[in-house]
Amino acid sequence: MSIQAKKLYWITAAAFLLVVVLSYHKTTYSQEQDPKSPQQQQRLPQQPPPSPIVSIGNNHDKVEDKDPKDIINNDNSVEEDEEDEDENDEDDQINPGQVTPSTQLPNISRKYDTLIMIPSSWTQMRNRQWIRETIFGIKNNLEPCKKYDGRIIYKFYIHGRSTWIKSRYHSAEYMQGLVRELHGEFTEYDDYIFTNQTVTDAHTLWENALSWAVDTFIPQEDIEVNKVLIFNSTTIANLPKMEAAVKEEDAQRGFIYTWGERASFAAMMSYPVLQQILKDKALIRENNANLDLIEGVIQYYSSPAPTFTVVSEQGQLWKSDLDLVQATSLAIGQVYQQEDWMPIVQKLALQPTSACAPDLERKKNIAVLTSSYNYVNMCMTDASLPAAENKRAYAKKKGYDFVARGAEFAQEEDGLRGRQVVWGKIGAIQKTLPYYEWLFWMDMDAVIADSDVDLRAIIEEAEKQKGPEKGEISLIVARPVRDKMLNAGVMLIKNTGWSRRFLDEVQTRSDWFKRSSFEQAAIWEVMNEAKWSSQVYLFDGNDHIFNTFPKNYKVGDFVVHFAPDGCPAVPVLEALRRIKDGESLLGVGV
Repeated sequence: MSIQAKKLYWITAAAFLLVVVLSYHKTTYSQEQDPKSPQQQQRLPQQPPPSPIVSIGNNHDKVEDKDPKDIINNDNSVEEDEEDEDENDEDDQINPGQVTPSTQLPNISRKYDTLIMIPSSWTQMRNRQWIRETIFGIKNNLEPCKKYDGRIIYKFYIHGRSTWIKSRYHSAEYMQGLVRELHGEFTEYDDYIFTNQTVTDAHTLWENALSWAVDTFIPQEDIEVNKVLIFNSTTIANLPKMEAAVKEEDAQRGFIYTWGERASFAAMMSYPVLQQILKDKALIRENNANLDLIEGVIQYYSSPAPTFTVVSEQGQLWKSDLDLVQATSLAIGQVYQQEDWMPIVQKLALQPTSACAPDLERKKNIAVLTSSYNYVNMCMTDASLPAAENKRAYAKKKGYDFVARGAEFAQEEDGLRGRQVVWGKIGAIQKTLPYYEWLFWMDMDAVIADSDVDLRAIIEEAEKQKGPEKGEISLIVARPVRDKMLNAGVMLIKNTGWSRRFLDEVQTRSDWFKRSSFEQAAIWEVMNEAKWSSQVYLFDGNDHIFNTFPKNYKVGDFVVHFAPDGCPAVPVLEALRRIKDGESLLGVGV
């Protein structure tokens, strides 16, 4: 071996050894610094309980305990996760709107760190969607939240007027448009409580929202929470930084943190403190009638000084100048316009906190898909939400997903495509299909009559009758007795390349864009062509397997489809009432 080769050999060997030593040192150091590593857990000393202090204002002054009657024990203390602190470090470069992937399994303990209550006017539909997207990372409802992730759970507390009658400000048509949109939102998202009450002051609104959370929602859902965060739907709340702001000693002894300017527009409190506030709410209001709830609370408990921590942080009211927004702000209040909302979110580098546990099996699942679109004539408006709840409850019972779509119908409404609005059904199916193995499409006026029926059994029956030697089934439909074609109000569609090409072909059949039967006739036409017929299974002359008209209904039928020439809202509501009461549907809608 030459001298040069020997030198190269020893240099390479030395470099390799150096890499090994450094890698071992880095691994050991990381384990020592990781509070969750076994080595570090053994070394961490047991921390003594903190001494009782109270901090009022931003200076965190320590004050002696003054009166034992004010003690509020907090047994639901929260242990701060050091990894969360790392994620919220301002030096971390996180793109606004990018949700950090969650690896946490669905919550089965029913215990949550934070319940988030968001009071919102019924007209603030856009704000609620911005909050879903920028604070919780929910961009649409194609993958609905089946399980919350164990850290947070949220609800919009929506208040509004009981009617949309004509006023001197808005026409009846304008108000009806808002109601149609509101019903669509309620059909698509199951993250709200609607009070249908006119709100007179912020004190009452927050008090009612928090009372509902403690008295109704938490017992009804049988959950436990460590703390509650409340902010209005016009507030941009930097949730990760708010969570990080709560000190460990405060979490152990109880606390209220507020953010605002002149008045609070966001507040976080430990659950036992909230319970005490609601217990004393009459006295708080009596003595502080002109203050908002949180300011009234701080005043009420200020003398003698409370034993729980009170921290009032500076928030920012939106003053229509982005340059005035401080990037370190935890809350920006009274933001009403999207053109302002999104730039503020970007300036805050707001990182969404996922509200949902990942569903790794979603693409192997079935989704019950329906329309959330209310037509201009308002025909189905009163029945749309109960009908959707009927389908949602069935999906939940069977472990399926529930998805409702209205946007694909609305995009047909302007008439520029030259088609009837009902063609939005095909677009809705195309939009949703890639997320699931099977879709079970149901028109809004179709209801689940027997929730014990399993869709998998219907699929297996179709496969059995067709025979495995004849290949895969991608579309399952039914033609009622004496009908000339299928009824497309109820269908099963599998996520296959064939289905996507089939639906795209249906979209091209312009002869049916405005002719009677519309998309239904187009589906029938395409599925009977030799090129497409191989993967279709038709339950021919079948009135009972999954699409039964009222006149043909028999006890035990799965789905009853109310599709009269007129408006089906009345028979749909009557059918839903009978189903709820365990009565037969015989005669309804006939």
